[in-house]
Amino acid sequence: MKECNACGSQNSNDAKYCNVCGHRLGNGSVSRAWVWVLGMCAIALSGLWLGTWLSLRQARSNLAARDTLTQAVSRRYDQRLDSLQKAFYQLEAQKCSADHRLTDFQLMVGRHYPFIIDSIEIGNVNRIQQALAPFGSPIHSSETQYLQPRLHYRGILHGEVELYVKWYGPDGKLRVGDTSPAGYSQRVKCYIYEESKVLNLKGWGSETPGNWRSGAYRLEVWCNGMLLGSKHFSIL
Repeated sequence: MKECNACGSQNSNDAKYCNVCGHRLGNGSVSRAWVWVLGMCAIALSGLWLGTWLSLRQARSNLAARDTLTQAVSRRYDQRLDSLQKAFYQLEAQKCSADHRLTDFQLMVGRHYPFIIDSIEIGNVNRIQQALAPFGSPIHSSETQYLQPRLHYRGILHGEVELYVKWYGPDGKLRVGDTSPAGYSQRVKCYIYEESKVLNLKGWGSETPGNWRSGAYRLEVWCNGMLLGSKHFSIL
């Protein structure tokens, strides 16, 4: 007998429709199997959907946390960058101010001290300023012609300066010539630079060998009435 799924009435096995309600008759066990399969599929789909939803929710939460962290780091970076820029501009302003003060100081000092002499060497040269012996080597009286000062200096200003030189002999007296300026042995015009340099002044003496006698000498270099440096040396 076939049972109608709609009204529960009993019908013959060969009946295709219910004799009571007219509902199409089918295999009940098969229908229940399909119901079970569909139910399991629904449960599986529900679990899959729930897992996917939870994963999406966690992903959104992670993205939100990352965005919050990124924004915080970005704010700190911007604040640090602003701080560094302000410090840089302050340093630039201080540097400009220091440069101006240094320039003013150089101009003030350079009026009297255009350069600083670190050391002086004395050389024996001929009329065309060629060295007859290495600078700093012993000078013999019989070979002397023109004595030339070599200045190792550090410039404060750059430009042309006028130097005055005094040569003192073994007797302590100032050596002068026909063209000597008042109170000095010689006057020399030269160009100096704002860096460490070597400056050879014009030699002073005579082309006749032996015009500098043996003894202890002193050289002084002056500028603008100020003594820049001196050198004690001997002629053998």
